[in-house]
Amino acid sequence: MGYDADVCGFVELCCIPGCNKFERIEPKRMRGMNRMHYIDFPNLGLHLKMNLELFSVGPFTVRWYGLITALAFLVIVTGVLRNSQKYVIKQDDLIDMMLITAPVGIVGARVLYVLVNWSYYAQRPSKIYRIWEGGLAIYGGIIFGIVTIYLFCRYRKISTLQMLDHLVVYLVLGQAVGRWGNFVNQELFGPNTNLPWAMTGDIIKSTIINEQYPGVNPDLPVHPLFLYESLWSLVTFFILLWFRNKKKLQGEVFYLYMVSYGLARFAIDSLRFDLKVGNTNINRIFGLLFAIAFIALLFVRRQRMKKNDEDDASYQPSQYREIITEIGLEPEEAAEAVEPEGTASDEQPEETAEEVEPEGTATDEQPEGAAEAVEPAETEPTESTEQELDNLERETAEQNED
Repeated sequence: MGYDADVCGFVELCCIPGCNKFERIEPKRMRGMNRMHYIDFPNLGLHLKMNLELFSVGPFTVRWYGLITALAFLVIVTGVLRNSQKYVIKQDDLIDMMLITAPVGIVGARVLYVLVNWSYYAQRPSKIYRIWEGGLAIYGGIIFGIVTIYLFCRYRKISTLQMLDHLVVYLVLGQAVGRWGNFVNQELFGPNTNLPWAMTGDIIKSTIINEQYPGVNPDLPVHPLFLYESLWSLVTFFILLWFRNKKKLQGEVFYLYMVSYGLARFAIDSLRFDLKVGNTNINRIFGLLFAIAFIALLFVRRQRMKKNDEDDASYQPSQYREIITEIGLEPEEAAEAVEPEGTASDEQPEETAEEVEPEGTATDEQPEGAAEAVEPAETEPTESTEQELDNLERETAEQNED
Protein backbone atom coordinates (compact mmCIF):
# COMPACT_ATOMS: atom_id res chain seq x y z
CA MET A 1 0.00 0.00 0.00
CA GLY A 2 2.91 2.34 0.72
CA TYR A 3 1.28 4.67 3.29
CA ASP A 4 3.70 6.45 5.62
CA ALA A 5 2.98 5.56 9.24
CA ASP A 6 4.55 8.84 10.32
CA VAL A 7 1.90 10.79 8.39
CA CYS A 8 -1.13 8.54 8.45
CA GLY A 9 -0.67 6.93 11.85
CA PHE A 10 -0.84 3.26 10.89
CA VAL A 11 1.35 0.40 9.68
CA GLU A 12 0.35 -2.32 7.22
CA LEU A 13 -0.04 -5.77 8.73
CA CYS A 14 -0.95 -7.78 5.69
CA CYS A 15 1.37 -8.01 2.68
CA ILE A 16 -1.31 -9.47 0.40
CA PRO A 17 -2.08 -6.99 -2.38
CA GLY A 18 -5.47 -5.41 -1.94
CA CYS A 19 -5.74 -6.35 1.72
CA ASN A 20 -6.78 -3.36 3.84
CA LYS A 21 -6.08 -4.69 7.33
CA PHE A 22 -4.15 -2.15 9.33
CA GLU A 23 -2.99 -1.82 12.88
CA ARG A 24 -4.33 1.37 14.46
CA ILE A 25 -1.56 3.14 16.36
CA GLU A 26 -1.25 6.59 17.79
CA PRO A 27 -0.21 9.07 15.10
CA LYS A 28 3.05 10.85 15.85
CA ARG A 29 1.21 14.18 15.80
CA MET A 30 -0.54 13.04 18.97
CA ARG A 31 2.73 12.01 20.60
CA GLY A 32 4.50 15.17 19.55
CA MET A 33 2.49 17.94 18.00
CA ASN A 34 5.53 20.05 17.24
CA ARG A 35 5.81 19.02 13.60
CA MET A 36 4.68 20.53 10.31
CA HIS A 37 1.37 19.49 8.75
CA TYR A 38 -0.24 20.42 5.48
CA ILE A 39 -3.71 21.38 4.28
CA ASP A 40 -4.61 21.41 0.58
CA PHE A 41 -7.44 22.91 -1.46
CA PRO A 42 -6.56 21.12 -4.71
CA ASN A 43 -9.31 22.68 -6.84
CA LEU A 44 -8.21 26.15 -5.77
CA GLY A 45 -4.50 25.42 -6.08
CA LEU A 46 -3.84 26.21 -2.39
CA HIS A 47 -1.24 24.35 -0.33
CA LEU A 48 -0.78 25.39 3.31
CA LYS A 49 1.79 24.22 5.83
CA MET A 50 0.97 24.65 9.49
CA ASN A 51 2.28 23.60 12.87
CA LEU A 52 -0.37 22.79 15.44
CA GLU A 53 1.76 24.55 18.07
CA LEU A 54 2.11 28.31 17.84
CA PHE A 55 4.98 28.66 20.32
CA SER A 56 6.31 27.20 23.57
CA VAL A 57 7.77 28.82 26.67
CA GLY A 58 9.30 26.15 28.86
CA PRO A 59 6.58 23.60 29.68
CA PHE A 60 3.87 26.03 28.54
CA THR A 61 2.70 25.54 24.95
CA VAL A 62 0.27 27.72 23.01
CA ARG A 63 -1.57 25.91 20.22
CA TRP A 64 -3.53 27.38 17.35
CA TYR A 65 -6.71 25.63 18.50
CA GLY A 66 -6.49 27.22 21.95
CA LEU A 67 -5.66 30.65 20.53
CA ILE A 68 -8.65 30.61 18.15
CA THR A 69 -10.94 29.43 20.97
CA ALA A 70 -9.71 32.28 23.16
CA LEU A 71 -10.28 34.74 20.30
CA ALA A 72 -13.85 33.47 19.91
CA PHE A 73 -14.45 34.00 23.63
CA LEU A 74 -13.02 37.52 23.37
CA VAL A 75 -15.43 38.32 20.52
CA ILE A 76 -18.37 37.17 22.66
CA VAL A 77 -17.29 39.14 25.74
CA THR A 78 -16.57 42.33 23.77
CA GLY A 79 -19.93 42.27 21.99
CA VAL A 80 -21.93 41.46 25.12
CA LEU A 81 -20.33 44.18 27.26
CA ARG A 82 -20.35 46.83 24.56
CA ASN A 83 -24.14 46.89 24.18
CA SER A 84 -25.23 45.92 27.70
CA GLN A 85 -26.45 49.36 28.81
CA LYS A 86 -28.63 49.70 25.73
CA TYR A 87 -30.52 46.57 26.80
CA VAL A 88 -30.63 47.46 30.52
CA ILE A 89 -28.21 44.80 31.74
CA LYS A 90 -25.46 45.62 34.22
CA GLN A 91 -21.92 44.94 33.04
CA ASP A 92 -20.94 43.57 36.45
CA ASP A 93 -23.69 40.96 36.19
CA LEU A 94 -22.57 40.01 32.68
CA ILE A 95 -18.92 39.65 33.69
CA ASP A 96 -19.77 37.48 36.68
CA MET A 97 -22.15 35.38 34.59
CA MET A 98 -19.62 34.75 31.80
CA LEU A 99 -16.80 33.92 34.22
CA ILE A 100 -19.02 31.18 35.67
CA THR A 101 -20.78 30.01 32.50
CA ALA A 102 -17.76 29.78 30.15
CA PRO A 103 -15.86 27.02 32.01
CA VAL A 104 -19.09 25.18 32.81
CA GLY A 105 -20.08 25.26 29.14
CA ILE A 106 -16.68 23.95 28.01
CA VAL A 107 -16.85 21.12 30.54
CA GLY A 108 -20.38 20.28 29.39
CA ALA A 109 -19.33 20.20 25.73
CA ARG A 110 -16.40 17.94 26.55
CA VAL A 111 -18.48 15.63 28.74
CA LEU A 112 -21.07 15.03 26.01
CA TYR A 113 -18.35 14.44 23.40
CA VAL A 114 -16.60 11.90 25.62
CA LEU A 115 -19.87 10.12 26.44
CA VAL A 116 -20.84 9.81 22.79
CA ASN A 117 -17.35 8.51 21.92
CA TRP A 118 -16.94 6.45 25.06
CA SER A 119 -15.77 3.35 23.22
CA TYR A 120 -12.65 5.30 22.24
CA TYR A 121 -12.00 7.14 25.51
CA ALA A 122 -12.69 4.10 27.69
CA GLN A 123 -9.47 2.61 26.31
CA ARG A 124 -7.61 5.94 26.59
CA PRO A 125 -8.78 7.62 29.82
CA SER A 126 -5.72 9.89 29.87
CA LYS A 127 -7.08 11.64 26.76
CA ILE A 128 -10.39 12.67 28.33
CA TYR A 129 -9.04 15.95 29.69
CA ARG A 130 -6.85 16.79 26.65
CA ILE A 131 -9.30 19.28 25.26
CA TRP A 132 -6.66 21.09 23.20
CA GLU A 133 -6.60 18.14 20.83
CA GLY A 134 -10.19 18.92 19.87
CA GLY A 135 -13.45 17.19 20.64
CA LEU A 136 -16.37 19.31 21.87
CA ALA A 137 -20.07 18.54 21.47
CA ILE A 138 -21.65 21.98 21.40
CA TYR A 139 -25.03 20.83 22.69
CA GLY A 140 -23.41 19.72 25.91
CA GLY A 141 -22.09 23.26 26.30
CA ILE A 142 -25.49 24.78 25.45
CA ILE A 143 -27.38 22.63 27.95
CA PHE A 144 -24.89 23.16 30.78
CA GLY A 145 -24.65 26.86 29.92
CA ILE A 146 -28.42 27.50 29.90
CA VAL A 147 -28.87 25.78 33.27
CA THR A 148 -26.02 27.83 34.74
CA ILE A 149 -27.42 31.11 33.34
CA TYR A 150 -30.88 30.29 34.71
CA LEU A 151 -29.56 29.64 38.21
CA PHE A 152 -27.38 32.76 38.07
CA CYS A 153 -30.29 34.97 36.98
CA ARG A 154 -32.54 33.56 39.68
CA TYR A 155 -29.89 34.37 42.28
CA ARG A 156 -29.32 37.91 40.97
CA LYS A 157 -33.05 38.49 40.30
CA ILE A 158 -32.50 39.14 36.58
CA SER A 159 -34.79 38.18 33.71
CA THR A 160 -33.33 34.96 32.25
CA LEU A 161 -34.96 35.47 28.85
CA GLN A 162 -33.71 39.04 28.63
CA MET A 163 -30.19 37.86 29.43
CA LEU A 164 -30.34 35.05 26.85
CA ASP A 165 -31.71 37.38 24.17
CA HIS A 166 -28.70 39.63 24.61
CA LEU A 167 -26.12 36.86 24.92
CA VAL A 168 -26.95 34.61 21.95
CA VAL A 169 -26.43 37.37 19.38
CA TYR A 170 -22.72 37.44 20.17
CA LEU A 171 -22.49 33.76 21.10
CA VAL A 172 -23.24 32.76 17.51
CA LEU A 173 -20.62 35.23 16.26
CA GLY A 174 -18.09 33.59 18.57
CA GLN A 175 -19.08 30.21 17.17
CA ALA A 176 -18.39 31.46 13.64
CA VAL A 177 -14.86 32.37 14.74
CA GLY A 178 -14.25 29.32 16.92
CA ARG A 179 -14.99 26.82 14.13
CA TRP A 180 -11.71 27.77 12.49
CA GLY A 181 -9.99 25.90 15.29
CA ASN A 182 -11.39 22.78 13.61
CA PHE A 183 -9.71 23.92 10.39
CA VAL A 184 -6.29 24.00 12.08
CA ASN A 185 -6.82 20.59 13.69
CA GLN A 186 -8.22 19.21 10.39
CA GLU A 187 -11.40 17.93 11.99
CA LEU A 188 -15.12 18.32 11.33
CA PHE A 189 -15.11 17.14 7.73
CA GLY A 190 -17.50 15.07 5.62
CA PRO A 191 -17.44 12.62 2.71
CA ASN A 192 -15.55 13.03 -0.54
CA THR A 193 -16.49 15.86 -2.88
CA ASN A 194 -15.13 17.61 -5.95
CA LEU A 195 -16.56 21.06 -5.14
CA PRO A 196 -14.21 24.04 -5.65
CA TRP A 197 -13.70 24.43 -1.88
CA ALA A 198 -13.01 20.74 -1.20
CA MET A 199 -10.03 20.21 1.12
CA THR A 200 -7.67 17.53 2.28
CA GLY A 201 -4.63 17.20 4.54
CA ASP A 202 -2.32 14.75 6.22
CA ILE A 203 -4.38 14.58 9.45
CA ILE A 204 -7.60 14.18 7.45
CA LYS A 205 -6.10 11.22 5.58
CA SER A 206 -4.88 9.68 8.83
CA THR A 207 -8.29 10.03 10.45
CA ILE A 208 -10.15 8.51 7.49
CA ILE A 209 -7.85 5.49 7.41
CA ASN A 210 -7.73 4.96 11.17
CA GLU A 211 -11.49 5.32 11.65
CA GLN A 212 -12.21 3.41 8.42
CA TYR A 213 -15.09 5.67 7.41
CA PRO A 214 -17.22 3.72 4.92
CA GLY A 215 -17.14 4.87 1.32
CA VAL A 216 -14.54 7.60 1.92
CA ASN A 217 -11.32 7.61 -0.10
CA PRO A 218 -8.42 9.15 1.87
CA ASP A 219 -6.71 10.19 -1.38
CA LEU A 220 -9.63 12.43 -2.43
CA PRO A 221 -10.69 15.80 -0.94
CA VAL A 222 -13.64 16.05 1.43
CA HIS A 223 -16.40 18.47 2.47
CA PRO A 224 -15.09 21.15 4.90
CA LEU A 225 -18.02 20.99 7.32
CA PHE A 226 -16.37 23.47 9.69
CA LEU A 227 -16.60 26.07 6.89
CA TYR A 228 -20.30 25.39 6.33
CA GLU A 229 -21.07 25.83 10.00
CA SER A 230 -18.93 28.95 10.31
CA LEU A 231 -20.78 30.61 7.42
CA TRP A 232 -24.17 29.48 8.78
CA SER A 233 -23.31 31.02 12.16
CA LEU A 234 -22.21 34.27 10.51
CA VAL A 235 -25.51 34.56 8.62
CA THR A 236 -27.41 33.75 11.82
CA PHE A 237 -25.55 36.55 13.62
CA PHE A 238 -26.82 39.17 11.15
CA ILE A 239 -30.36 37.74 11.31
CA LEU A 240 -30.40 37.92 15.12
CA LEU A 241 -28.89 41.40 15.03
CA TRP A 242 -31.84 42.53 12.90
CA PHE A 243 -34.52 40.53 14.72
CA ARG A 244 -33.75 41.74 18.24
CA ASN A 245 -35.11 45.17 17.30
CA LYS A 246 -38.28 43.56 15.89
CA LYS A 247 -39.08 41.09 18.67
CA LYS A 248 -42.38 41.42 20.51
CA LEU A 249 -41.68 39.27 23.56
CA GLN A 250 -38.67 38.57 25.77
CA GLY A 251 -36.94 35.34 24.75
CA GLU A 252 -37.78 35.43 21.05
CA VAL A 253 -34.19 36.14 19.98
CA PHE A 254 -33.04 33.14 22.01
CA TYR A 255 -35.79 30.99 20.46
CA LEU A 256 -34.71 31.98 16.95
CA TYR A 257 -31.08 31.14 17.76
CA MET A 258 -32.06 27.68 18.99
CA VAL A 259 -34.15 27.09 15.86
CA SER A 260 -31.35 28.22 13.54
CA TYR A 261 -28.66 26.24 15.31
CA GLY A 262 -30.87 23.17 15.51
CA LEU A 263 -31.48 23.26 11.76
CA ALA A 264 -27.74 23.73 11.17
CA ARG A 265 -26.93 20.68 13.22
CA PHE A 266 -29.64 18.62 11.52
CA ALA A 267 -28.48 19.59 8.01
CA ILE A 268 -24.68 19.76 8.35
CA ASP A 269 -24.24 16.80 10.67
CA SER A 270 -25.95 14.53 8.16
CA LEU A 271 -22.50 14.50 6.51
CA ARG A 272 -20.54 13.76 9.70
CA PHE A 273 -19.16 10.37 10.68
CA ASP A 274 -18.59 10.95 14.40
CA LEU A 275 -20.86 11.70 17.40
CA LYS A 276 -22.98 8.67 16.59
CA VAL A 277 -24.93 6.38 18.87
CA GLY A 278 -25.35 3.28 16.75
CA ASN A 279 -25.93 4.62 13.25
CA THR A 280 -27.63 7.84 14.38
CA ASN A 281 -25.82 11.13 14.83
CA ILE A 282 -26.75 12.43 18.27
CA ASN A 283 -26.41 16.07 17.20
CA ARG A 284 -29.08 15.62 14.51
CA ILE A 285 -31.53 14.30 17.09
CA PHE A 286 -30.84 17.20 19.46
CA GLY A 287 -30.98 19.68 16.60
CA LEU A 288 -34.33 18.51 15.26
CA LEU A 289 -35.94 18.31 18.69
CA PHE A 290 -34.73 21.78 19.70
CA ALA A 291 -35.81 23.31 16.39
CA ILE A 292 -39.35 21.88 16.63
CA ALA A 293 -39.70 22.73 20.33
CA PHE A 294 -38.66 26.37 19.97
CA ILE A 295 -40.71 26.93 16.81
CA ALA A 296 -43.75 25.68 18.75
CA LEU A 297 -42.86 27.84 21.75
CA LEU A 298 -42.48 30.92 19.57
CA PHE A 299 -45.84 30.25 17.88
CA VAL A 300 -47.73 29.58 21.13
CA ARG A 301 -46.45 32.74 22.84
CA ARG A 302 -47.29 34.87 19.79
CA GLN A 303 -50.83 33.43 19.73
CA ARG A 304 -51.32 34.20 23.41
CA MET A 305 -50.09 37.73 22.89
CA LYS A 306 -52.49 38.16 19.96
CA LYS A 307 -55.42 36.90 22.05
CA ASN A 308 -54.54 39.28 24.89
CA ASP A 309 -54.39 42.18 22.43
CA GLU A 310 -57.84 41.28 21.10
CA ASP A 311 -59.24 41.14 24.63
CA ASP A 312 -57.78 44.55 25.39
CA ALA A 313 -59.25 45.98 22.20
CA SER A 314 -62.75 44.68 23.02
CA TYR A 315 -62.68 46.09 26.56
CA GLN A 316 -64.73 49.29 27.00
CA PRO A 317 -63.51 51.42 29.92
CA SER A 318 -65.90 53.13 32.33
CA GLN A 319 -67.10 56.65 31.51
CA TYR A 320 -65.36 57.84 34.66
CA ARG A 321 -61.91 56.44 33.70
CA GLU A 322 -60.72 59.55 31.85
CA ILE A 323 -61.86 61.82 34.68
CA ILE A 324 -60.16 59.61 37.29
CA THR A 325 -56.93 59.53 35.26
CA GLU A 326 -56.90 63.30 34.84
CA ILE A 327 -57.39 64.12 38.52
CA GLY A 328 -54.90 61.42 39.56
CA LEU A 329 -57.10 59.58 42.06
CA GLU A 330 -56.27 56.11 43.27
CA PRO A 331 -58.94 53.43 42.52
CA GLU A 332 -60.18 53.39 46.15
CA GLU A 333 -60.31 57.18 46.35
CA ALA A 334 -62.15 57.31 43.02
CA ALA A 335 -64.71 54.78 44.26
CA GLU A 336 -65.40 56.90 47.36
CA ALA A 337 -65.59 60.08 45.27
CA VAL A 338 -68.27 58.76 42.90
CA GLU A 339 -70.33 56.93 45.57
CA PRO A 340 -73.87 58.46 45.83
CA GLU A 341 -74.76 60.30 49.02
CA GLY A 342 -76.99 58.56 51.51
CA THR A 343 -75.65 55.09 50.71
CA ALA A 344 -73.15 52.97 52.52
CA SER A 345 -70.74 50.34 51.18
CA ASP A 346 -71.00 46.76 52.30
CA GLU A 347 -68.02 47.14 54.60
CA GLN A 348 -68.82 50.64 55.86
CA PRO A 349 -68.02 51.39 59.54
CA GLU A 350 -70.93 51.84 61.94
CA GLU A 351 -70.16 55.55 62.53
CA THR A 352 -70.24 56.28 58.77
CA ALA A 353 -73.50 54.37 58.41
CA GLU A 354 -75.05 56.55 61.10
CA GLU A 355 -73.94 59.74 59.32
CA VAL A 356 -75.44 58.88 55.92
CA GLU A 357 -78.55 57.12 57.31
CA PRO A 358 -81.77 58.93 56.24
CA GLU A 359 -83.63 60.70 58.99
CA GLY A 360 -86.17 58.67 60.82
CA THR A 361 -84.80 55.28 59.73
CA ALA A 362 -82.72 52.70 61.49
CA THR A 363 -80.45 49.99 60.09
CA ASP A 364 -80.88 46.33 60.90
CA GLU A 365 -77.84 46.49 63.15
CA GLN A 366 -78.87 49.73 64.90
CA PRO A 367 -76.77 51.05 67.84
CA GLU A 368 -78.26 50.66 71.34
CA GLY A 369 -78.78 54.44 71.77
CA ALA A 370 -80.87 54.68 68.66
CA ALA A 371 -82.90 51.63 69.67
CA GLU A 372 -83.80 53.30 72.96
CA ALA A 373 -84.75 56.50 71.13
CA VAL A 374 -87.37 54.76 69.03
CA GLU A 375 -88.48 52.48 71.84
CA PRO A 376 -91.58 54.59 72.68
CA ALA A 377 -92.95 53.76 69.24
CA GLU A 378 -93.22 50.16 70.30
CA THR A 379 -95.23 51.11 73.46
CA GLU A 380 -97.93 52.99 71.55
CA PRO A 381 -101.22 51.26 70.89
CA THR A 382 -101.39 49.49 67.58
CA GLU A 383 -104.56 51.37 66.52
CA SER A 384 -103.05 54.91 66.58
CA THR A 385 -104.13 57.53 64.11
CA GLU A 386 -101.87 58.82 61.33
CA GLN A 387 -101.54 62.22 63.07
CA GLU A 388 -100.18 60.63 66.21
CA LEU A 389 -97.64 58.64 64.19
CA ASP A 390 -96.42 61.83 62.44
CA ASN A 391 -95.99 63.58 65.80
CA LEU A 392 -94.07 60.59 67.14
CA GLU A 393 -91.67 60.64 64.15
CA ARG A 394 -90.97 64.35 64.64
CA GLU A 395 -90.19 63.80 68.31
CA THR A 396 -87.85 60.94 67.44
CA ALA A 397 -86.04 63.10 64.86
CA GLU A 398 -85.59 65.91 67.37
CA GLN A 399 -84.19 63.49 69.95
CA ASN A 400 -81.66 62.18 67.36
CA GLU A 401 -80.58 65.71 66.55
CA ASP A 402 -80.04 66.46 70.26
